[in-house]
Amino acid sequence: LANWALWTHWKSQGLAESVGHGELMLVVAEGFAAVLKRHRSVAAIVQDYAKTLVKVIKDEMPLLSDLSSSMMIDSDRLICAMPQETRLKLSLPALRAVQAQAAGNSKRLKALRELEKEVHEGKCYLTSNGHGSVLRVVNLITLRLERWDGKFCVEVGKWSLKEGVVKQTRARLPGSKMRAGELAMQALRRLTGEELSVLNPQIGGGTFVEVEEAASDSYGVPTRYVKTNFIAKTSAPTAKDTSVIPLGAEGFEVFQDIELWVAQEDFLDNDKTSVYAWVTD
Repeated sequence: LANWALWTHWKSQGLAESVGHGELMLVVAEGFAAVLKRHRSVAAIVQDYAKTLVKVIKDEMPLLSDLSSSMMIDSDRLICAMPQETRLKLSLPALRAVQAQAAGNSKRLKALRELEKEVHEGKCYLTSNGHGSVLRVVNLITLRLERWDGKFCVEVGKWSLKEGVVKQTRARLPGSKMRAGELAMQALRRLTGEELSVLNPQIGGGTFVEVEEAASDSYGVPTRYVKTNFIAKTSAPTAKDTSVIPLGAEGFEVFQDIELWVAQEDFLDNDKTSVYAWVTD
């Protein structure tokens, strides 16, 4: 309740009343700051956390409330938006635990190397779940992009320059992993400003956040996916602003009756270009 007062200038409004028995712990901001002064490395992390919180509030403009649950700002999204150096500091204790568990196990050591690479590249961070086990956290955004006829865009494959074919993938909405220091809206602007810029997506319809956890054999630790979903529309004529791929084109034989397109005219010279299709529900 009113924990935001520890991180920024905050003025509470109204009264809070308990309807049952409970415990109340009061944390005084001045005393909290005095303790942090004796632990500079922790103080630096706390300072980044406070700055990030203010940045999220300014960018997302959530409903302000003394109740954390009503603000809809969870710690996963805050940590994702923190600088990479700070995220790495927060991940190191969990990473050391994984390193200790992997000692002498070739399969775990291989997964550990992949996990270390992801953590150092800022593609994920590590924490612990409620049971004390290491948890990999990945923040993503997705975009449901609809065009004038009600069809929406899905990614169905990746162009392989080396093999000259499209590697089919499970159909999914366009999206991206969020980078260290990046807010959800910033990641969306990056996606729509690069790959999908020719369609001039008009963002609207609100957003919603989904959280799910799943096992990850590739990394050897369970993963929590925090996905922020956006909705947009486009009126851009596909044939004019994108490269439509003829049915049965060489390298695309795996797709028989689907209208495919890419957002880059020179995609045949680029590896791992996303291939899209317009589909209905």
